[in-house]
Amino acid sequence: KRDFKHLPIELYTCSGEVRAKMYFAKSKQLSMLRTVCSHISNLFEGVEKKFQYKMRLVYAHFPINATITNGGATVELRNFLGEK
Repeated sequence: KRDFKHLPIELYTCSGEVRAKMYFAKSKQLSMLRTVCSHISNLFEGVEKKFQYKMRLVYAHFPINATITNGGATVELRNFLGEK
């Protein structure tokens, strides 16, 4: 969920497209406009395609043991504070 009310940008739909408009914009305002447009396109892309997180377990000194329980619903971490 994104909120662009704090920016002086007009957002409207026209024939199935979302359009953004800004009047008398300089370079900083144009960069804000491009950022809003990329946010909107990323929102649509995230809705159309399924997004999947891939997490990797990393440790620096103490080894961490991770087991997946409840049929993949929970992850149980052991030894993450350095104890045995």
